[in-house]
Amino acid sequence: MLLASSSPSGASVAGILAAALTAPHLAGPLVAPILDRSTRPRTVLATAFVLYALTAGVAAVSFTHGWLALSVAALVIAGSCGPLLTGGLSSRLGVMVSDEQSRQRRAQGLDALTYGVAAALGPVLVTLVAATVSPVMGVLAIGGMALVAAITLAALPPMRSPVTADEDAEAPPPVWQSISTLLTNGPLRRVTLCTSMTAVAVGAVPILAVASSTVHGFGGPEAAAVLATAFGAGTLAGSICVIVRPLRGSPERTVTRAAIGVCIGLILCALAPMLALAALAYATTGAIGAIQFAASLAARVEYSPPESRAQVFMTMAGLKVACSSAGVALAGLFVTSTPLLVLVGAALMVAGAAIIAALDRFPARASA
Repeated sequence: MLLASSSPSGASVAGILAAALTAPHLAGPLVAPILDRSTRPRTVLATAFVLYALTAGVAAVSFTHGWLALSVAALVIAGSCGPLLTGGLSSRLGVMVSDEQSRQRRAQGLDALTYGVAAALGPVLVTLVAATVSPVMGVLAIGGMALVAAITLAALPPMRSPVTADEDAEAPPPVWQSISTLLTNGPLRRVTLCTSMTAVAVGAVPILAVASSTVHGFGGPEAAAVLATAFGAGTLAGSICVIVRPLRGSPERTVTRAAIGVCIGLILCALAPMLALAALAYATTGAIGAIQFAASLAARVEYSPPESRAQVFMTMAGLKVACSSAGVALAGLFVTSTPLLVLVGAALMVAGAAIIAALDRFPARASA
């Protein structure tokens, strides 16, 4: 979007650039075996971060010279590194801390917090650079953040691969088998469904905020910005909560219950007649979403086979990115004509996922 805004034909190419960057995230299952099989996962991750930074820079510079094809190709490569950025390091978290569940859960809460901070502050910093310097420099700033991440890897504890950490561990299974795990493993199937459908809804929060402002006449873009900011603040608060008090019990059930909470929160977002109440509803929804995300990280660790953990992590991360992008696209299509439908549709989508997950659990209970 930043690159497109610097071009007179920005609207026509924005979709192409966005698709070039986000669509390759679905290739997570193909990229993940590189990390699962590596005896030096830190090097693999650092290489992906640096490659992301370089290709983002190439995309920015080539676009300013009118080389759209090269810019798209560079973004495709950057997007292919995306799963390693969004799920690769998280998949190694389990071997970087002790096996004690409370420490594992607290670490997962810290991990969720980093995502929340990035989601809240990243766009602000990039927008600030783009506004004060240029949109191209905003894109280069994104690449700079990836380089900082690559350097920061050196300060982290050792991250042995699960395969090399355990001499008796099996080799990573084929890609198709890891993907099928998300469908055949009941807890992972339900977690994937709930988190993906929640991502469709909450990924479109900036547009949902516009819809709320339109339906209730809060006052336009300024009010929408307040609501989106409230959601981000709630996300950070929820992440801090799961650090201070780590999650307990079944992460799968927590994910499903959080989906119900997000659904209720979205309904309140749609019904809130005053800006202050709407901001509270958005903040509450963000907090519950952060709790669900932390629980989903725990679920990926506890329910996935160690030898294919990176594949499970990155497949789910790629699905989340794709679903979030789809949510933005769908909400953008209808927010102008039927803003109330956008708000209600987001709540119904999450509710449907929670109901399906609950129904899916009944056969497991019957066979227990």
